[in-house]
Amino acid sequence: MKYLSVLIVVIDQLSKFVVHNTMNLYDSFSVIPYLLNFTYIRNEGIAFGIYFEGAELLFIILPIIITVYLFYLLNNDDFQDKYSQIALYLIIAGAIGNIIDRIFRGYVVDFIDFHLNGMHWYVFNVADSSVTIGLIFLLYSSILVNK
Repeated sequence: MKYLSVLIVVIDQLSKFVVHNTMNLYDSFSVIPYLLNFTYIRNEGIAFGIYFEGAELLFIILPIIITVYLFYLLNNDDFQDKYSQIALYLIIAGAIGNIIDRIFRGYVVDFIDFHLNGMHWYVFNVADSSVTIGLIFLLYSSILVNK
């Protein structure tokens, strides 16, 4: 499962590299008409673009602390079932992907733009998807597996 995390970080960073180097900021093109665009934006905030002036360092330090704690949880008896392990590795991979962006770019590259009938969800990236899927696995594990 460790290799799953490495693979996700590589895919995340490669996809961000391609977007950053082939698209101009705010460029958009349709991948699946009426459903999915690739739209290049820079997220200088935290979740969903929420931004706090002067908190840039916090957006690096806090995810690092949380990631270190998640590594600790990998050895905790409460997180030894398959779903919890997958969840933690997915969340760690996503956190690392976005931490790399914040450290080396000063912002996170987002580009996956789902929309339906003109309503757009927040633009996100592979790392964000990994965290979200990991949280779903963790919820599943805590509710159904570890009753």
